[in-house]
Parts: sequence; structure tokens; C-alpha cells
Amino acid sequence: MIRRTLMQRDRELIDFEVDPVTGEARIFDAAVGNWAASLGLDREGRDQVLTTLMVRRALSPMRKDLDDILAAFGAKSPVDLALMGRGLSLSDQFWYRAPGSSERWEDVNFFDNGWDQGFGAAVLLGDYVRLAACSPDAPEVTTSGHAVKAWERNDDGIYLVKAAEYPDGIELVGAKLGFDLCSLLFGEGCCVSLDVVERYGRPCSISPLMLDGDEELADGNRVFAMADMWESSSLSKGGITAQACDALVDAYAAIGVADASAYVARRACFSCLSLLLDFNPSNFGAIRKIDSDVWRAAPIFDYDGAFGFPLNGTSISYLCENPSLVELFCAQRFSFLRPRWDWSWYDSRALDGFEDAIMKAYASCRSLPPVFAELIAHLFVAQRDYVNNVASGA
Repeated sequence: MIRRTLMQRDRELIDFEVDPVTGEARIFDAAVGNWAASLGLDREGRDQVLTTLMVRRALSPMRKDLDDILAAFGAKSPVDLALMGRGLSLSDQFWYRAPGSSERWEDVNFFDNGWDQGFGAAVLLGDYVRLAACSPDAPEVTTSGHAVKAWERNDDGIYLVKAAEYPDGIELVGAKLGFDLCSLLFGEGCCVSLDVVERYGRPCSISPLMLDGDEELADGNRVFAMADMWESSSLSKGGITAQACDALVDAYAAIGVADASAYVARRACFSCLSLLLDFNPSNFGAIRKIDSDVWRAAPIFDYDGAFGFPLNGTSISYLCENPSLVELFCAQRFSFLRPRWDWSWYDSRALDGFEDAIMKAYASCRSLPPVFAELIAHLFVAQRDYVNNVASGA
């Protein structure tokens, strides 16, 4: 067991010990009041809640290069690696401090002090042997998701770089279309930008960090915890339904997010139009200034899997060979929008002709069957008609 103190900036929140292999944690002493409540710790079973937080605040067990990373650092588990790196993140202001340590937030946080960017370079290169010379005190060790990714800092800001899974980066076409759709329909302030670049010979997507140094992001799990809605959400299963979206509206409203219904309608609308099934709690959240109690909905920021890459893990060849089945699937799976949500933001003309953009984007992808572009464009038009009908009846 390893003993640590959970910090929020320079405020001591929880003294605990944790098994570095399993992530099982036990609280010795916890702060009272809103600071502990903001983590969802003011309820029965606090040790189990902290254990969940420890596991989530580490590399995903589904990350494709996890074993290579752990082996390079000699870490017993993702939790062990996060403990080596103080549990620091670019998403919030929480971190781990050893007992008796006098370290302060200003000395360790990534915004003021940077990090070893050799970590990210080694990961994107696929040269994991180089990690042995890198510091584990890097934001990669607490970044969730299964994709190979790295944080990049330059004079313009901080960016998340995700390596494509397919050698030709074909799935990035759908992700870029997802951002383009969001930008047209919602405006740039409601979505995080995405571009396609090359890093170390690999096609990658790149998006800016949506936070400033004095802001924090609460992911969907923490939003529901703060709203005291522990048992109400099916979102943890990755599914998107009308019931799950209603629960999210309630959760946002409970923590004071303005226009919660309009935000959830936008997020659900994006999923329907882009044929995106993945809607797990790490893909949405709320943001606040660290010294404020005012939360706002986070912009849409995850476009992976948009426009058919992948469609529930189904192969591209299957989609193209069974278009009627795919159309029936989409008509059933993406027909969950509620007219009672706030649709005042919706402009039915904003996406006129977007099917042409889909055709053009996919037409240049030689590794795809020629009919794929036509199929995705057709499905988009069907979904757009559906959304138009829902919004007009609101």
C-alpha cells in the first residue's frame, strides 16, 4: 500500500492509502464541506468511490500501448504509473502529494511548469524503449481513452495529438467531418476544433486544450456525483438514449449549468447526425473557474467514430454490402431525440448540402469501397430529415 494526500491545488482534501496494483483505496481522513462533496465523497462507501476515482485517473486498461508504457517505467499498473507522476492532469486541479511533502501547486502543475515532452514523442514514434529515460510526471499518464495519444505544447498553446489507428489515417476523415458539422450547426464556441496533421510519419488528429490554467473539467461521472445522481445514469455503459439524455439534463441543472436542455439537445443531435454511438462519461462534462461555483457545459470535444468509423465495431465491407440493414439500424438506433428539449438554437438550413462535403471527403479515400461515401451521405440525409422533424415539432 502507498500513502498519499489528495490535493486540490494547495488544499489538502483526503489522506488515503492505495494498492498500486489494484487501485483499491482506503481513506484515513477527509476534508468536510464542498471540497469533498465536489468529488462525490460525502456518501456511504467513500472508499469504493475513491477506488473508482483512482482507477479512472490513470491510463485506460483498453489503451492499445498500455503494456509497452508500463513495462518501460517498471510500473505495476496504470494506477502505479499515475502515482509516480503525482496524478497531475491538464483537466483539473487535483493531484497526489506524499506524506510530509512541502510541494505546492505552483511548483508542480503543468501550466506553470511544463512536463517532459519526450514521453509524448516516444509514444507517437512507437519507440517505447525511450520512455525509460523520460519522467512519468507527464499528462499522458492520467489521460483516458484507448487511442495512442500525446500532449504537445508550443508557443500557441497546448494540444492533444491522437495517432490514427488505421495506417492511412482513414478514420480521421470522419472525425474531421464531425468537427465541421459541429462548427456549422453550433458555432465554434460550442465545439473544440480538430485538424489532421502528421507527427513522426503518422497521421494524427490534433485539438487544442479547452481549458485555461485556472479552469477545471468535471467529466460525466463527476457531474453525476456532484448532482447526487448515483444510480440514475445509463451513460456509463456508453449508450445514448432519450432516458440517458434526460438524466444528463437533470444532472447539469442540478449543478447550476445554464441552458442544460439546449446543450444536451446539441450533443444528442450531433450523435444522431454523425452516426456516433459512443457517448460515455469521459466524452462530455462541465467546466468552471477554479475559484468559482459557476459551472458551464463543456464544448463538444470528441469526434472519434463519427460518420461510420467505426459503426459499432462493424466492418466497412459489411456496411457497404448490407446498406438496407444499416439504414434500418440507424433509423432505430438514432431515433431518440425529445421534442421537449430546447431546440431554439437549431437552424434547419445550416447543414444544407453537407452530404456533398461527405461525398467529397470520402471520395478521395482509395482504401474505401466506392459506395461507402454514398452510403454515409445517404444516412446523413435521412438523419437530418429526422432531426428537422423533431426540431420543428418542439
